[in-house]
Amino acid sequence: MRSPVCRREDQVLVSLQAARWPDACDASLREHVAGCASCTDLLAVVGPLLDEQHALMQEAPVPSSAIVWWRAQMRSRRESAEKAAQPISVVQGIALACAAGLLATALGIFVPTFSKSLTWMRDVAGAWSGLSLPALTDSLANPIVLAGFAAIGLSALVLPIALYFTFHED
Repeated sequence: MRSPVCRREDQVLVSLQAARWPDACDASLREHVAGCASCTDLLAVVGPLLDEQHALMQEAPVPSSAIVWWRAQMRSRRESAEKAAQPISVVQGIALACAAGLLATALGIFVPTFSKSLTWMRDVAGAWSGLSLPALTDSLANPIVLAGFAAIGLSALVLPIALYFTFHED
């Protein structure tokens, strides 16, 4: 069973933490602790812990001023870099949203054209199987088909060059 909490435990704890126990505290508080089991237990547990804390604080190694200065400089630079990167992140987010919008628009425009080109490819395959050269010539006269072939040809030429310059080490 847990003992009831004393109303004056906080006062005893403050006196211990401020290193006023027992000499610099009130005589009434010392008398209370002598008669209160809860406060006596608090002294028995917290007193040695605080003594150990004070001893460790005295023994703690203090870094040199050069190390403190260097760490402060590194922290300042890191915080400055993070602050400078915030607008870049915002612009990247806006650019990503714009790219997604453009992709959706392009899909809306080119999906019907792509469907038409698939129909055209089926017709061309049928024309090739029948060796009907005028049907092939008529299909190639379509500007969308010519643009598609030009894009494929240009990609076949430009892509290897772009990859070379991308992965080329200086």
